[in-house]
Amino acid sequence: MLRGNLSTRPFYNERLVSFVIALVGIVVLALTAFNLSQLLSLSSQRSELRAKIARDRNEAARISSDAATLDRTVNRGMLQVLAGSTREANALIDERTFSWTVFFGLIEKTLPLDVRLVAVSPRSEKGERRIEMLIVAQGSDDLDTFIDALLDTGAFYDVVPKSKQSNDDGSVGVAIEAGYLAPGAARTASSATGGKGQP
Repeated sequence: MLRGNLSTRPFYNERLVSFVIALVGIVVLALTAFNLSQLLSLSSQRSELRAKIARDRNEAARISSDAATLDRTVNRGMLQVLAGSTREANALIDERTFSWTVFFGLIEKTLPLDVRLVAVSPRSEKGERRIEMLIVAQGSDDLDTFIDALLDTGAFYDVVPKSKQSNDDGSVGVAIEAGYLAPGAARTASSATGGKGQP
């Protein structure tokens, strides 16, 4: 059989060329099959995720419906009464944790001879311990001395005379309000109040 080939080095190995083409075809088919299997797997995962999203949405809708039903059944008046009772109980707990011994020990150290303590009323206000004291002093100098002595303890801050009343015997009744920190917490008074009321 005559073959025409003008190349300087004729190439007559057609089997090798056919083998290479067949090998490339097999690789292409294998990649196609792999891509197809991946596509089917991803489609299956997407279907599962969609089903899960639908279940989650249904569950969220059910929970929202249950919450709305419960919200309608809540007795607002009773809830407010309960909140008031809770505040009252917390105030009672705060009063029981107030150390009268420590407080009167500080007062005894700071009270001038011509000043009498008549009444004390502690209370909690926005997380702070506030003390109202009613004192009777012989003069304004005794009052100033007492206030300075309270501030010097480091346990009292923002000491303010609220009202004064002159008595028949020449003494003065004064209502004083002050912030109070137990001596164990007095070291943090400056940071807690920004140094307000400190001399």
